[in-house]
Amino acid sequence: MNFTFKRILISFLIGLVVAGITSEVAYRLLKRENRGPNQIQLLIPAGAAQLVREGSAPPEIPKDLNLVVGDMLVVVNQDEVDHQLGSLWIPAGASASMKLDAEESYMLDCSFQPEKFQGIEVRQPVTWSTRVTGLLFAGFPLGALFAIYSGLIPSKKKKETEA
Repeated sequence: MNFTFKRILISFLIGLVVAGITSEVAYRLLKRENRGPNQIQLLIPAGAAQLVREGSAPPEIPKDLNLVVGDMLVVVNQDEVDHQLGSLWIPAGASASMKLDAEESYMLDCSFQPEKFQGIEVRQPVTWSTRVTGLLFAGFPLGALFAIYSGLIPSKKKKETEA
């Protein structure tokens, strides 16, 4: 195997490794959902309305939800007061649901949060194939750049032949 080919091959491998590390760090920082669609239950606990009137949020309810396309959000109201989430009206002791069919960011009117809104982020699920595709789309161009720039580094064989 000639030296130039080895250099290019090593450059591509370094590009794939750097892209893989960067991709994995970004995946973990963004906390993307790595699952298929499910039924997600959001419980409104008893006494939620009283807590909201006092200006505090029920600790069981997250301020923002990260869901995937195809999820069914089921809101169960265990409070003694009727509540609203966007277009859903949830009577006391009942439940309501909404199917999340599109990738979108929602900011819904909400009666069980002190801020009066609930954030819902709906994204495409990340699968192993999308992660590998992202690695290849980033790794090969990065490897090509490394290969091009590695040509700027003088090789030992050239120095030996010059001496």
